Amino acid sequence: MFSIPSFPGSTAEAKAAAASNSHKEAERRRRKRINGHIATLKSILPNTIKTDKASLLGEAVKRVKELNKKTAELTNGGEEEDNGVKTAGAAGMLMIPSETDELKVSRCEKTGLTKASLSCDDRAEIITEMITAVKAAEGKVVRAEMSTVGGRTKSILWVKFGGENDVGLGTLRRGLRMVMDKSTLLAGSGQGLPGNNKRARYYHL
Repeated sequence: MFSIPSFPGSTAEAKAAAASNSHKEAERRRRKRINGHIATLKSILPNTIKTDKASLLGEAVKRVKELNKKTAELTNGGEEEDNGVKTAGAAGMLMIPSETDELKVSRCEKTGLTKASLSCDDRAEIITEMITAVKAAEGKVVRAEMSTVGGRTKSILWVKFGGENDVGLGTLRRGLRMVMDKSTLLAGSGQGLPGNNKRARYYHL
């Protein structure tokens, strides 16, 4: 019987090639993820003229500052009045997503804003889909908060409507319910976010 001799050099080259391919694939995924975030910024930011990354990030920072200023105007010394009840500022609270899907949409008579609270399975596209639902209802987000824990996410939106509030509220409720139901459907089919994304995150705009 004859045995095929092994060549250490060939094995080392194969390992190096595999490592190189793995690095290229990781870099490809990283660029795809960044481009996805940039696309989300383009869809969220209004009246964006320059679309290069530096300009988009600068516009995002400017938009966050504007939203924080509006939040300060709507709140009083770090306190917010939610349907007539003063509570601690949301930045100092930990929003925990519920274990079951939950959607609440209500209107605050004093501020004229509509508050929408949504808890469901986390997905990469969920922010874009919520913004789309708000636009479909002809509303404008004046404040937003989001937290993600263990693959679950909770979002709270304060929305201002320019026209008939009741009509916009109903349209917004239907749109956000579709977002929530889609998260449930994709989670059941195993197309949700990967397990390594299960870490606590909190966003306050």
